[in-house]
Amino acid sequence: MASLSESPSAAHGISKASLDALIAARGEGAIPAQMRYDALARFEELPVRQALKGGRDWKHDLAKLDLSATRPAGEPLVATIAADLGARGALVTPFDSARTAQAGAFTALFGRAVDTRDDKFASLALAFQQGGAFVWIPEGVQIEEPIRISYALTGGRFPYTLIGLGRGASATVVEHFAGDASGANFACGICELVLGEGATLHYAVDQRTDASAKTIFTRRAALGRNANLFFATAELGAEHAVERVRINAAEPGSSTEVTGFFFAAGDQHVDLASEVIHAAAATRSQTLIRSAGTDRGQGRYYGNIKILPNAHGADARLRDDALLLSEKAHVDSVPALEIAANDVKAYHGATVGAISADEIFYAQTRGLSRSEAERMIALGFFEPAIARFPTEALREELRHALEAKFHATAET
Repeated sequence: MASLSESPSAAHGISKASLDALIAARGEGAIPAQMRYDALARFEELPVRQALKGGRDWKHDLAKLDLSATRPAGEPLVATIAADLGARGALVTPFDSARTAQAGAFTALFGRAVDTRDDKFASLALAFQQGGAFVWIPEGVQIEEPIRISYALTGGRFPYTLIGLGRGASATVVEHFAGDASGANFACGICELVLGEGATLHYAVDQRTDASAKTIFTRRAALGRNANLFFATAELGAEHAVERVRINAAEPGSSTEVTGFFFAAGDQHVDLASEVIHAAAATRSQTLIRSAGTDRGQGRYYGNIKILPNAHGADARLRDDALLLSEKAHVDSVPALEIAANDVKAYHGATVGAISADEIFYAQTRGLSRSEAERMIALGFFEPAIARFPTEALREELRHALEAKFHATAET
């Protein structure tokens, strides 16, 4: 195995002065200075756009997010990769050196999937970008071993991950997010996925930051003809976790599988939104979301399928199920369809409910206590989502993380 690391700067605050200091200390990196300043201006001007507005009892609201104490800083980024990756023409490198390491591929990919001009927090992430990774898999290259990118979130972090696959290439990339208990951790990042014709990418997010952290991530993908994207995200950490996923099936024949789950406990709030845009004919998508809330945990999921006028023959399905494990927990679920083409198949469905008394009774007849029965049923509820994550090692990690969260909740 090989490792890459870099140390982010210690610029201070969210302001033009702090951006001046960041550029003076680190240089432009992969993002030109003027692009950074323009992005900061957009962040200051754009309103907060939320698919769903929280009720009066909600504890967290992006429109009221206070960033006055945020200090851009952070721990080193580490990406662990297969030892022979470079020899096969593929590349994993720190984002800031990407223009130098692979200028042609980076220039062709950067900005293909993400347009920050209409997104307040994507603009913030672009302005203060520090750290991140660039992954490039050239045409026809098949990478069998998963590429792991690990972020340690301490202070303010603004990572940018750009993953590109050439024609017929394939790879698996897993991003892990963790952090300490300093109580001042904030992460605002971008992930951009660009798949060439016939490429296949398994991409997963494992977010387990400290319970006091706040995270806001924009993740977007652009799919080429007959490309296949398997996208999976697990939001298990942070006090307030926000994730915005948008996948653009812009070429005919592409296929998308979106999987997500979260478990909101204590005072945690999770805000997940996904959108799959069918912009070309014969595109397919399947979205599966599982969520649960306990204690005073709150969550919301907004899932949209958009079928544009030229997307005849599109096949899109979305399923979202939420489980409430306490009287004070709250999860909102809003599936949506926008259809502007004929000859399509589209389906969405959602449920929000508690564990039934019959399920508890059946488990107790098998010798389980009520708390053991609830834990077993709840863990089983998440399994259809976990089963769609890449690699058995990651699936086991997620199962253990969920079980540990259940135990921690039961002890409080």
